[in-house]
Amino acid sequence: MEAALRGIRVIDFSQWLPGQYCGMVLADFGADVIKVEGVKGDPNRNFAPQLAPGMSSWNLALNRNKRGITVNLKTEEGKEILKKLLNKADVFLEGFRPGYLQSKGLGYEEVSKINPRLVYCSITGFGQESEFKQQPAHDLNIIGLSGMNFLNDSGNVAISEVQVSAIGGSLNAVAAISMALLARERTGKGQRIDVSLYNTALSMQIVSLASILGCRVTGDTPFGRRAHYYDVYKTKDGKYLSVGTIEPKFWQKFCDMIGLPELKERQYDFAHEEEIAQMISKKLQTKTRDEWVALAENGTFCVTPVYSPDEALENDMTKASGMLKTRQEDIGRIAYLNSAFTMSETPGNIRFRGPYAGEHNCEVLSELGYTDEDIAGFKANGII
Repeated sequence: MEAALRGIRVIDFSQWLPGQYCGMVLADFGADVIKVEGVKGDPNRNFAPQLAPGMSSWNLALNRNKRGITVNLKTEEGKEILKKLLNKADVFLEGFRPGYLQSKGLGYEEVSKINPRLVYCSITGFGQESEFKQQPAHDLNIIGLSGMNFLNDSGNVAISEVQVSAIGGSLNAVAAISMALLARERTGKGQRIDVSLYNTALSMQIVSLASILGCRVTGDTPFGRRAHYYDVYKTKDGKYLSVGTIEPKFWQKFCDMIGLPELKERQYDFAHEEEIAQMISKKLQTKTRDEWVALAENGTFCVTPVYSPDEALENDMTKASGMLKTRQEDIGRIAYLNSAFTMSETPGNIRFRGPYAGEHNCEVLSELGYTDEDIAGFKANGII
């Protein structure tokens, strides 16, 4: 079948999750993604677990379907190599702090003169124009600053395994790049894309923040993320149950299930919120999680188990999802997570493993017109 992005070349010069995930999605759907690293490779190559030297699980997960080269931007020759790559590219994806690539003569203004059709996408913590643009920030910092992990009205917080702003920023970048490529079909011109992880984190809270802003006008009290009928409760075995019984019919079935029929007409009794929640909590601690799950008819009225990541990988829903794929690679059998969406005519596919640092130096540089002698010289002089 035809790949959606066949013929699109992407230069992925990102070191961390937001850019690498974006590049992975584009590669899965057929783009020729060339992963550019420094001569020592990206830092995440050395994370644990290592499935081969310099091949961490992180690296293999995020850089599949990409070709890999190394370039030393501290040298004029290295900068020239990247400029040649960008001259023939459709998309440039980078995640450096604002100003860094400009200092190397590789900012948008300079590069767009080389290739006016290039879509230049930058993913940073706070964007290119913010007064905080030089402030370092990982996902945990971003979601804290944006109010995202202020989980409930009591201010309880948690650290999730999911780097929410990073993945959200990646998907925003995928959408923006796709739109910019579509616009280029009409205008013939590329453009600059600025993706901010902080702005992403704010945008993902659109419903709750809209409620707060609206209540500032009306004087109402914002509806919290939690309610006695929409919460997570601990069970007898120390595990947890998600109770998402928003619809009255689900709430009433839940009350019957736990033996508290007197609560069926009190779903919206927020004046006694704490008392009702305590009644439910006490009841749910009389059985194990899985005993309640059985009574909940496998979630048919939105009462479901809270699984650990290990349990999630092994449960029937994941097995039925088609998300898990195992491939025999030259370094052994590698388990992958497939793309989360499917396309009937232009599907995505995992075609080959992530590259070793510089694995495709000769191949890519030859495509740029460099000779074997040139490439040997670059390697001897630490340029690649």
